[in-house]
Amino acid sequence: MSPIHHLLHDILHQYGALGLSVLLAGGIVGLPVPDETLLVLSGFWMHQGNLPLFGTILAAYAGSCIGMTISYVLGLKLGMPLLHRVGPKMRISEKHILSAEAGFRRYGKSVLIIGYYIPGLRQLSAFFAGVSKMPFRIFASYAYTGALIWVSVFLGAGYFVGRHISFHKVVDYILAHPEAMPYLIGIVGGIAFSFVLKTYLTYRSQFSLYKNSLLP
Repeated sequence: MSPIHHLLHDILHQYGALGLSVLLAGGIVGLPVPDETLLVLSGFWMHQGNLPLFGTILAAYAGSCIGMTISYVLGLKLGMPLLHRVGPKMRISEKHILSAEAGFRRYGKSVLIIGYYIPGLRQLSAFFAGVSKMPFRIFASYAYTGALIWVSVFLGAGYFVGRHISFHKVVDYILAHPEAMPYLIGIVGGIAFSFVLKTYLTYRSQFSLYKNSLLP
């Protein structure tokens, strides 16, 4: 088991869902926390019965929303000077800042959803929403929806994949080969997007049938 794996295990074992919430909030704000690994591990420990099911889901969602909200407020109140000053200390390079800013300007509100799956952009999307003075109601509707999908995908991956394969070997491989993480994120994100799209189309179809049934 890797040192990071040990550290996350110790924090979750000692502080439970509260520790998960604090770590996720810190990771989204910019602290060096392996967010996806943390969520997958938490999902696995939910499956093992070491973490409560609903409490862990709620804590992960709350931590994500809190982290995004803190970043939004920092961007709204303190703006770009803060980011340029403290970014390098939090391993956020000028290249990351420029890429995230360009992505936000191009895709706007959608970045608050898709940005969760892109390291660097996840930490900066809410900040740029604050800098651009996006209304909080719009920010929250996108950012909190994205948090729910992101948390569900990675907790679910840990919960269900842990039944069929050697989970510890997979985690150790990913930590030893971090270049593989973008591919994993892309695959999981694609599956999640397909599921969300299918669900949306299904409900839209059902609603249309219901609406048409009410017409004379």
